[in-house]
Amino acid sequence: MTEPRWTMPQIQAQTDLPLRAIDIVAVDPALLNFGIDVFQAVMNGALPVSEYDGEDLACVGMNVIARQVGGHGLSVEEEASLVLRVVAFGELVTRAGSDSRIAAHVDAVGGGYQVTPAFLQAAAGADIVRRVDGGFGYDLDSMAARLMH
Repeated sequence: MTEPRWTMPQIQAQTDLPLRAIDIVAVDPALLNFGIDVFQAVMNGALPVSEYDGEDLACVGMNVIARQVGGHGLSVEEEASLVLRVVAFGELVTRAGSDSRIAAHVDAVGGGYQVTPAFLQAAAGADIVRRVDGGFGYDLDSMAARLMH
């Protein structure tokens, strides 16, 4: 039986800036996968959003994720972690493809990426860092450590 793979559209990588770790909880990998699917559907138009009026579509996607998981027993910290992890996931797969420690878990396919279940599992609990520019991203060292266990 082949392992399932997840596809994420290619996103332009951010420049490497100094990072600072933030305190964020892990999420269930299945929940992360669900959040990624919802976000992708909003971003590519497969999930029409009635309240979209030309504002930042990524922000609308984050709100849709929060609505979809709201009321299902997640804490505020878990919901926030899920949204941050989903939004940072696109950059993670872009950066991971050029990191020899984790590149075997990411394949560029067509206009997107496919990742292994182990990669998704690692992303569900890896450290998230805040960059000097205010953006958030995954700590590749944390990802690599989780994939090696």
